[in-house]
Amino acid sequence: MREGRRYPGDHRPHRHARRRDAPRERRDAHRGLPRRGASAPLRRQGQRLVSAYAVDAVLFDLDGTLVDSHQTIAEAMVAALRTFGHEIEVSTLIPLIGPPMDALARNLGASSEEAVQINDEYLRLYHHGYIQQTPEHDGASALLERLSAAGIALGVVTNKVEEGARMVVDIEGWGAYFGVVVGRDTPNAAAKPSPLAALHALSILDVSPERAAFIGDTEFDAACGRAAGIRYVIALDTNRDAAFLRAEGATHIIHTLEEVGPLVLGTGVAPAGGAL
Repeated sequence: MREGRRYPGDHRPHRHARRRDAPRERRDAHRGLPRRGASAPLRRQGQRLVSAYAVDAVLFDLDGTLVDSHQTIAEAMVAALRTFGHEIEVSTLIPLIGPPMDALARNLGASSEEAVQINDEYLRLYHHGYIQQTPEHDGASALLERLSAAGIALGVVTNKVEEGARMVVDIEGWGAYFGVVVGRDTPNAAAKPSPLAALHALSILDVSPERAAFIGDTEFDAACGRAAGIRYVIALDTNRDAAFLRAEGATHIIHTLEEVGPLVLGTGVAPAGGAL
């Protein structure tokens, strides 16, 4: 994949298929111009026009945030671990999902060399079967459509490899929504909690961290957003305790994706300190 290449989307018919002129509209949005047919309010900041919304860009984690993939990820990883003689239950593994799978394998007792082999086997199993079973989280498509229609630039920042992330985006029919997809192996990026992936995505979208939000569900997302200096680090508390996520860097806690729209498109984001 070439560094900084914009994601073209999937032009095949799909249950989530949307208008395919979005890439041009996103280029306009990234320059501070409203989308055609959109009514995004603008204000001047120095020499640049920015939206009057709370943010100009929203970055999303993928697994556990936009897609409910933890079950299929855990099943593929359990199968990969079993190949190398490591036994663990799917229900035990699910709460551990977040870091790259080689790191997770080391945490479970694999040597560094074996962890690489386990990760390779996991990717083989996941990309050739389990990934096709990935369901979207409730409200994900509706949220992406709402933010896109408002002229908000959107990106994916994930600890998946970039190829796997793009496969999921394809499967869900979301290609036209995203101006950038960054995985842990994308040039100029690194696995979360490093801020490099988020900063790389924002540089491609031409949006400063102070005008961005990051939506995730783990401590790795919260710490990444905080380290990147992103203004609003919004965490779903579906997989981690809310207090723990705040301690790791989340500025706001939500329970469902339906709460994101009012936060970033409303008059502002409520102060941190409690669930919204």
